[in-house]
Amino acid sequence: MKTHPKTILSIFIISMIFFSYFLNEQSTYAGENYCNDQKSWEEWDELVKKYPSDMDIQTLHALRLGLCSKVARGDITILEANEIFENARKNVINRKRIEDLKEEKGI
Repeated sequence: MKTHPKTILSIFIISMIFFSYFLNEQSTYAGENYCNDQKSWEEWDELVKKYPSDMDIQTLHALRLGLCSKVARGDITILEANEIFENARKNVINRKRIEDLKEEKGI
């Protein structure tokens, strides 16, 4: 099965974001909030500037902004925000894989 380079890049970037996010998530159990992690915000800012037309990255960044806002207001917990973000990330990766398969089959 041949994988499209754009799909590989997107999955790599999204996975990198996830692992950065996951490492920050681990600290939430100790009382830290990933929304307050300046380094991860800088990484996100670099990604959205580097890939301004990648709507998946833009969408996940916007979701993170919104989730952090909701956590700050007390509308949802950190754990709920983590779950919402993780579900969105998985959906993006699954959609990219489906697009890649369709492209390979010429659909």
